[in-house]
Amino acid sequence: MNKKKLLPLIALVLVVTLSGCAFVSNFVGRLTGSLFGKGYTITQYDDYGNLVFTVHGDKVTMDCQLDEYGEVTSYIDITIDGDSWKHVGSTLVFAQKGVDIITDFQLPEDMESTGSSTGLMAVDRKINHYANLIGKDYVVLVSSQNGTPIGLFQGDDCYVEIPADLPKTTLINIDGKMVYVHRANVDIIPAELFGE
Repeated sequence: MNKKKLLPLIALVLVVTLSGCAFVSNFVGRLTGSLFGKGYTITQYDDYGNLVFTVHGDKVTMDCQLDEYGEVTSYIDITIDGDSWKHVGSTLVFAQKGVDIITDFQLPEDMESTGSSTGLMAVDRKINHYANLIGKDYVVLVSSQNGTPIGLFQGDDCYVEIPADLPKTTLINIDGKMVYVHRANVDIIPAELFGE
């Protein structure tokens, strides 16, 4: 078989094989519809974890704001269905339609690891890195900047990324749906620690 014909076939097989991978799902999700895409609920919280307000939008994007020297500032520019919103300071959670934050929960006071270690921490870190790329069963706890729990997300296939182009923001792809958490404490905990 000709190498020129074989290369596209291999690429197609790779795309189909990796399409179940959380990393690929996240990459595709970020490509579609500008940065965020369609259908987000944005919730703002104060330092004590109290809900301030909720905004719904079909097309939502978020960009960092640069100062006069081209350096990233703490401000972000949010565009919601064509309207502009500049924000700095408080906690924002952007949740795509289809993923909901759980606010009625009880955190266990004591958790015990049931995982198995290879005995080599460097190997364990590499295994965890690749498990994140494939997708892992996580509980994502979102707390206010002073540590008050706000809510949690859970999914069977979660991928976590710190976007370089968005200051103080964590991106979590939960079962194919995007959640952006801006200016918050975020704990990404394996579900087995919760006994799940």
